[in-house]
Amino acid sequence: MNSNREKIMTTGMPNLAGYKFIVVLSMMYMSIMLCNAILTNRYIGTDSLFFLGGTLTSPFIFILDDIIAEIYGYRIARTIIISGFVAQTIFIVICQMVINAPHPSFFKESVIYAHVLGPELMKINMGGFLAYITANLINSFIITRWKVLVKGKYFWLRSIGSSSFSEALYSLLAILMMELNSIPLSDIFHVVIISFLVKLTYSIIFSYPANILVDYIKLKTGIDVYDFKKDFTPFKYLSLKRS
Repeated sequence: MNSNREKIMTTGMPNLAGYKFIVVLSMMYMSIMLCNAILTNRYIGTDSLFFLGGTLTSPFIFILDDIIAEIYGYRIARTIIISGFVAQTIFIVICQMVINAPHPSFFKESVIYAHVLGPELMKINMGGFLAYITANLINSFIITRWKVLVKGKYFWLRSIGSSSFSEALYSLLAILMMELNSIPLSDIFHVVIISFLVKLTYSIIFSYPANILVDYIKLKTGIDVYDFKKDFTPFKYLSLKRS
C-alpha cells in the first residue's frame, strides 16, 4: 500500500485509467480555451450593459484547472496550462497564415474569416497571455497548497475560493489588456465586474458537480496527488532542471 501511495505521489500516473482521464480532461480544456479566445470579442447585452462572450466559457477553464490540479497535482496542471497556451498560439498563427493567403475572386467570405480569425484574435491571444498564465498558475497553486493544509478535504470550497480569486485577477488583467482600445475606459470596469460576477456564479454552481467528478476519477484511477514540496515556482516548468 505504501509503495503504491509513493508511486502516486511521485508520478501521478500509476495506471492506464489515469492516462485516459487526463487525456479527456486536457482535450476539454483545450477546446474551451479556443472557444474562449474566439468568442471574447462577441459582446453580449445592450449598449448600457454588456460583457464579453468569452465570459460564458472562461469559467470552465478554471473549473477544469481545479479538477486536474486536485487529482494530478500542481506539476501536471502547470504543464497543461503552459501547453494549452502554446497550442492556442499555434492555432492562431495558422489562422493568420490561411486568411492572408491568396484567394479566388469569387470567394466573398474572406472578409468574414479575417474579421473573426484575423489580427483581433492574435491581439486577444497576446494580450491575454500574462492574465491567463498568471491567474491559472495561481489558481493551481492555491488549490493544491490548500489541499495539503486540509488533508484533501473540502474540494468544492477550495475550488470556489481559488477560482474566485484567480478569476477576479484574470478578469481585470485580461479585459484591460485586450479591450483597452476597443471599449471606453469608463465601461471597462463595468465589464470587469459583470464578467467576474458571471464567473463567480459558475464557480458556485459547478463546484459540487466538479466535486463528484473528482471523487469518481480518484476512485477509478487511485490517483490523488499531494504536493508536499515547498518549491512551487510557477515557471520552473521552463527549466531543464528536474525538481
